[in-house]
Amino acid sequence: MEDKSGIYSLGGFAYQILVLGLFIPQMACGDEISFETIDDVATTLTQENLDGVDNLLQIQPSVEQKKRFSIQVKKTNVNTKKAASIIKNWMLVEIANKDIDSYCLYTDRGATPLKIFERVSTSDIVNDIKTASGKPSSINMRLKSYGYSKQELETICSRVINKSGVKIFSDFEDEIKKAYEYFFISASVTKYVYVNRIRDFLSAIASEILECVIYGKAYTLKYEHAAKLQSKVLESIRDEHIEPSYANFKKLNKINLSDLEIANSREYKQLLECGLENKAIFRNLMWGEYYANCKFGYYEAGMRTLVDDIEETAYENFCETKERLQWLNKDTPRNRLDGTKEMANENAKNTQIKYGACIGLTKDNVDSKLQISWKD
Repeated sequence: MEDKSGIYSLGGFAYQILVLGLFIPQMACGDEISFETIDDVATTLTQENLDGVDNLLQIQPSVEQKKRFSIQVKKTNVNTKKAASIIKNWMLVEIANKDIDSYCLYTDRGATPLKIFERVSTSDIVNDIKTASGKPSSINMRLKSYGYSKQELETICSRVINKSGVKIFSDFEDEIKKAYEYFFISASVTKYVYVNRIRDFLSAIASEILECVIYGKAYTLKYEHAAKLQSKVLESIRDEHIEPSYANFKKLNKINLSDLEIANSREYKQLLECGLENKAIFRNLMWGEYYANCKFGYYEAGMRTLVDDIEETAYENFCETKERLQWLNKDTPRNRLDGTKEMANENAKNTQIKYGACIGLTKDNVDSKLQISWKD
């Protein structure tokens, strides 16, 4: 898996997640943000692939404010045909919610005309709906199922178009970083830690969204839950502690053991020599990927010495284990693996980093003076 840490970068997140994230710091007590997928999706969907799926983002302010708006996000150029599809999605929202104040398309594509929705033909949309057939879950069939007349559909369509607009961001990452300045107290920590706080927070949101989307459920983020996640991030990501949540990392990063790149890797082959089942191999590889992510983060934060100490200790633990096993006449690949992982590594900030460093040192591109082999 490729590194997505990127110094001061929010790369690796779906554009949909970044757009949702833009509104969270603006939330007040009683506010809600909902995220619903319109398309059918596979259970193997990753958050990075959300941009290829039609989703609706709805902002529900507290009752006192009474203004609601619905957003659709597109990371592609939007022509009249795509604009018509977006209008149909919003027609479903309009039918279900009579109090939507406005609709907005968020995109990073500057070529998208700001008045694209005014070019959409109301009569064409209504004709698509009235003549629709086929899959009941399709957008046209869902609209047709309401049984509205042509005139009623035209009224709904026109109402949506009149409330629709386009917002284009040329540098969306910069907008996100500005939005979270007070939310994550940017002035109190280094720039790297501040961006890492945003990354960890959005990772938590993304993993929750993905879990709902895969099972066809709408995701709702309430202000109270957002505040709890905020407190957790502020407590866990500090100048002296920059490691991301392992649980969130695991949810957002997938390992496919049938992937040829993984199957041909030295770390995978070394784990096979240990007689591990696939689930155990998966866990070990995930620890290795998590450590690799943390390692890049340490380098970016100027903590190269910490990496050296973690890896030197992991290698010495391996040497101690191997020598002890040879003396006991119990030297096997599995015993080397288990014994090395059992030894202490106080430089590692958590167990996954301790284990992951051991797996990382079995890779092909490791310095021969530090490379670990469960089987020689």
